[in-house]
Amino acid sequence: MDHLGASLSVIALIVLLSSSAVNGGIISLLQNNVLGAPLFHKQQSWPFDPDEASRRAPEFIALHGYKSDRLIERIGLGLDGRQEQRRQKQVERDILYTQQRQQFEQSQNNVPYYQPQYTAPRQL
Repeated sequence: MDHLGASLSVIALIVLLSSSAVNGGIISLLQNNVLGAPLFHKQQSWPFDPDEASRRAPEFIALHGYKSDRLIERIGLGLDGRQEQRRQKQVERDILYTQQRQQFEQSQNNVPYYQPQYTAPRQL
């Protein structure tokens, strides 16, 4: 009897798995969660011009500065309307930093002042 019960349960499992609703569910489950949706495997092509960057570089540099220095500064000042206040604080900090550096170098007989890489004095 034990052997007959195991055979019936295997047959019932095969019938359940072979039904179209379960089969479609398992296939879609595997396809969408393991393999990725068919949209990800679709062949795509994009028009690409390798010379576009060299044509647009002068405009970008004029707008954002060489190596994006003005863009980085604008991002660092924030977008909440207090950019000029922050800019003024930075100018004051940089003037104070420059004065401290000059005083140190004078007291150390022109030994260069250690300047951390994350704070560079700004040109006024």
